[in-house]
Amino acid sequence: MIKLKSGSIPDKKFNKRQLSMGVKVEIEHTNSKRVAKQIAKAHLTEYPTYYTALNKMEKQLKSKRKK
Repeated sequence: MIKLKSGSIPDKKFNKRQLSMGVKVEIEHTNSKRVAKQIAKAHLTEYPTYYTALNKMEKQLKSKRKK
C-alpha cells in the first residue's frame, strides 16, 4: 500500500466540507474509508477547493452532454 504524506495531516487542517465531499467521491475507487480520506487529503493539499471545482466541472460536462 502507498502511504501519502497528506494522510498524516490532521483532519482539522482541512476544510470540513471539502474533506467530506472528497471522501464521498474517493470511496467510489476503494472499499476503505481510510484510503478514500488519504486520497482526498492529497488532492486538498494541492488544491484546497478541489472537490468544489470537480463538482462544478462535472455539472458543466453534463450540461454540454444535454445540448
